[in-house]
Amino acid sequence: MKNKKILQIKNLKVTYKSLLEEVEAVAGIDLDLYAGEALAIVGESGSGKSTIAYALMGLHDSKRVTVEGEILYNGRNILKNTISQWQDLRGQEISMIFQNPMSSLTPYLTIGKQVMEPILRHTSKSVVTARKEAIDLLEEVEIGDTEKKFNSYPHQFSGGMKQRVMIASAVSAQPNILIADEPSTALDVIIQAKVLKLMKKELVKRGMSLVFITHDLSVVAGLCDRVVVMYQGNVVESAPVKKLFAEPEHEYTKKLLSAVPRVDKKVDLLVKEEHNSNREETAVSNRSLIRNETVISIKDLHVEFKKRKGIFSSHKEVTKAVNGVSLELYKGEVLGLVGQSGSGKSTLIRSIAGLVKTQSGSIYYNDRDILQANQNELRTIRRKIQMIFQDPYGSLNPRFVAGRIIAEPLINYRLMSSKDAFKKVRELMELVQLDPAWMNRYPHEFSGGQRQRISIARALALEPETLLCDEPVSALDVLIQADVLNLLKDLKSRMNLTMLFVSHDLAVVRYIADRVAVMNMGEIVELKSADDIYSKAEHPYTQQLLDAIQIPDPSIAEKRISC
Repeated sequence: MKNKKILQIKNLKVTYKSLLEEVEAVAGIDLDLYAGEALAIVGESGSGKSTIAYALMGLHDSKRVTVEGEILYNGRNILKNTISQWQDLRGQEISMIFQNPMSSLTPYLTIGKQVMEPILRHTSKSVVTARKEAIDLLEEVEIGDTEKKFNSYPHQFSGGMKQRVMIASAVSAQPNILIADEPSTALDVIIQAKVLKLMKKELVKRGMSLVFITHDLSVVAGLCDRVVVMYQGNVVESAPVKKLFAEPEHEYTKKLLSAVPRVDKKVDLLVKEEHNSNREETAVSNRSLIRNETVISIKDLHVEFKKRKGIFSSHKEVTKAVNGVSLELYKGEVLGLVGQSGSGKSTLIRSIAGLVKTQSGSIYYNDRDILQANQNELRTIRRKIQMIFQDPYGSLNPRFVAGRIIAEPLINYRLMSSKDAFKKVRELMELVQLDPAWMNRYPHEFSGGQRQRISIARALALEPETLLCDEPVSALDVLIQADVLNLLKDLKSRMNLTMLFVSHDLAVVRYIADRVAVMNMGEIVELKSADDIYSKAEHPYTQQLLDAIQIPDPSIAEKRISC
């Protein structure tokens, strides 16, 4: 690492203002970035990480946000920049990759134009030269068939491909500092691993400094030189990456590290909390799993989606989302279903819930074919099979208070009066460790983890036998994810629930599952016990998933990300 300081943050305070209150998001921090250094800023949602990134780029609205202190770039305080100076700085000196590749590209501009834009804005190069450089950059970030893709639009690209375009655009004007704000959070593990390797390659090639913002310490293990840990707007620890992982000092850092599910070892509990102290008293032994009692049996299931090739075309393109899957779920077990985005996991689980039309095959629940059931039979079956959705922000009705959301299944099935239903709601909220006094709050008044607890309470209201969990923790940061996983594991033991748990992350699945089914291109390619899938994986795709998982150990992660 070079000793020259390229960036110095001194007593930075950022305050968000509203009519009702002021919130200090960053509470007077000091931070240095050295030339050629890769610096990670980690912490849970709301710790102030992204607020710092926006301050570095001059993106805060001065009418609503107060920014105080100094940010010295090569000795000059950029907080005093004019609008014109900020425009010259962005892209040319400091560039940024945003968290959501789906919304951070302009939808009506071609990919090529968006990569060319910083070159034309910050250099005197001609359009012809800028186009050539943009094509070279797209090739560098491994966008295949670049001449053709140059004229494509963002909606024609996958999430991972869009993030590659964002990287190409960010480095196109040769900035000195690259800020990456949660660049891999929305990506599955295989795409995430590729993006991290690509970023490492670009840093080494161009000698840039990196500010990498994330909630997940495992992601930074192989990428960064130094780590700054933030909590409630303050820096609580700063250390070289190897020292921080080996000898964390602050309790919050230790908590972050213990919250990361690991694929290289199995643990019984993530981030031990006081409310989990009675788990042994309520736990149902694993020996209670009845392996020969099948709850759900899927036989030769096929699901296809059709879409027109063009607006005026009558020809339809067929995608086989689920291609001849056969699978059994046993009473009392947690079956993990893993695979990258587009492998067919969510389609399969939604088929069981009756939310997707199937082409052929059968889905038996307690020896009754769900696909042949009439409406009355389906209503009875759905009472026994409930679903927890991926997005805790989109799966709750924003016009209903939490109590009404949880009580709705009880009222819908007319199992009890409204008075008794809301008494049951109090019990359910206590069960998922939510304060019953919050039942009159609306979804927007809860955090992401609390919203997912409301979803779990709603799913448990009808006392189901089986829970279908569709990526229930993928939208949550690592500490909240650990909390929800602990809760699901505890509820499974208490209530002897059967679960089908969908995820793209084998590390998450290892923590909770008894068996694991690996899905790729609509097919089950491997099925083993949870222990065997990690130690005796046979299919190349399973091994690819395992290799893509970030290990929270710098000595291992650095080798994997560099290969």
